[in-house]
Formats: sequence, structure tokens, C-alpha cells
Amino acid sequence: MKIFVISPILPPEGEDYREQYRRRDSAQIPAEFSFAYIDKGPRFIQNAYDDACAAPDLIRKIQAAERDGADAVVINCSADTALRACREAVSIPVIGPSECTMLYASQLVDSFTVLTFAKRINGRFQRIAQELGLSHRLAAVESVEMDFDDISNGQDKVVDKLYETIRAIHERTGCDGYILGCTDFEDVAPALTERLQGGGVDVILFKPYEIAAWQAYITAKMGLRQGSASYPKPLFPISE
Repeated sequence: MKIFVISPILPPEGEDYREQYRRRDSAQIPAEFSFAYIDKGPRFIQNAYDDACAAPDLIRKIQAAERDGADAVVINCSADTALRACREAVSIPVIGPSECTMLYASQLVDSFTVLTFAKRINGRFQRIAQELGLSHRLAAVESVEMDFDDISNGQDKVVDKLYETIRAIHERTGCDGYILGCTDFEDVAPALTERLQGGGVDVILFKPYEIAAWQAYITAKMGLRQGSASYPKPLFPISE
């Protein structure tokens, strides 16, 4: 089985992103993974404008992956960039990390909190929860306010900020489910889990990339896909 993982942003300079993803939990999934970024678009997805700018090349890359034999796609961005459009563009299943993680978390906890790196992106998670009918299960969206570059280069700082935020929310609300609202947070998840356990903070961490990768695998393994009535094919597809 082949699973195509694409980040809807330009590739970071000097970063071996393939090795980065191999370190994550998809390495445990019995499938062949390929990883890519877009060639034209924004460096980050921070708003609807960035989302729209990323969409054309993202769709082209996903269509090319289907032609090359991919069985499923993971859009590796917590904004679930152009998710509906991508599902309409191909016949293989396309998974968005935030959508699938909120749905998954709602089966295991009464309420969940989304942790982000900047307040300016908090609204995206409130909108996703509302579209899914899960606003009543969303306890909070909290930012740890970090520069994006620091997330990749400051593990101790990231763990400290995430831990203090989770501990404070847990003490205040009793919320026991926490979604890592930036997929790069998942690189510090083992250290964060250890810190939470050591501090007696009994909560569940949900890693959207890991959950999305497993859902892509399971969906393709069962031969499922998005429905053609729910996601109709474009009448006049854009030429390559």
C-alpha cells in the first residue's frame, strides 16, 4: 500500500523532511510512505488567504500521486487545507488531520482542547469543530505563542510551554483530552508525555499526523473512499 503525505507549504530550507517524517509514528504503519511539499504557495498556512494560495499546487500534486499509484493521501497541515476540493479532485481517500482527530477524540473524551503555536490561527479550530458539530465538545483553543522556527529547534522550550498550558487547563476545567494543533508538536510528544506523567497530570494527547496516517491506511485497507455524491468530480478540471 502507498500513502502520499503532502504539506501544503514550501519546503523548509536545509531540512530533510523525509527523515523528519520517518521519525514520527507513521514508521509503524505497514505501508510505503512518500512525502512532499508544494512547489508554489505560502511558507506557512496562517489564514484563509494562505489556504487559497496553496490549493492549486496542492491539488495538482495529489492528482499526480493518484496517477502514480497512491492508495490514500494525508494533507499534513492542521488547517486541513483545501480538504473538500482535494477529495473532489481524486478517487482515493484524502484525510485531513484536524477533522479526523476531532472526530476520533470525541469517542474517547467528553471534551478536548486544541493547543496551537499562535493565537492568530486559533479560529481555524473553532470553525472546524463547528462544521463537524463538535463545538460543544471543544473545551478551549489555547496558544503557547511560539515562533514557528522555535518549534523545530527548541524541544525543551516547547515541552515546557505545552506542559504548563495543559496543567493549567486541566486544573481549571478538568478537560482530559489535548490535541496537538501543530503537527510539528508531535516531535516532542514522547518527552511531553513523560513530563505529564511525572507531574501527575492524567490526560490523553492526540497526535493529528499519527491519527491521520493510520486513518489513511485503514480507510484504504478496507477499500473505502469519499462518496461521489458528497464530493462530486469537477465538470471542468484544470489542465496540468
